[in-house]
Amino acid sequence: LLPIIVLDAGDSGPTDFYPEDLCSAQGGQCIKLDECSVPVDDIYLNLCPEQQAEGAECCHGVSTKEYRCKRFGGDCVADGRPCPDHLQKPQATDCLKGTFCCIFI
Repeated sequence: LLPIIVLDAGDSGPTDFYPEDLCSAQGGQCIKLDECSVPVDDIYLNLCPEQQAEGAECCHGVSTKEYRCKRFGGDCVADGRPCPDHLQKPQATDCLKGTFCCIFI
């Protein structure tokens, strides 16, 4: 199991939770309920029981506070590398200068 990483209150990034089997089996990820980018259906509530006290629920989107390229399913690639516009995530803040975030599907 991966550790829970709770960011400082002054940090605007997402709260990180480790995967839980019940949620992962449904194709979701444990995310703080008020950070989930899509509504959480009732059938997916309570699928992160080990972290629910910290606010985790099973989300089928990404955190509204997520800005890390890998969390979007992408990687930072060199400027000029082919990547369709709809697969680029300019809001990713972790790519170094001269690179951009491209989502791999």
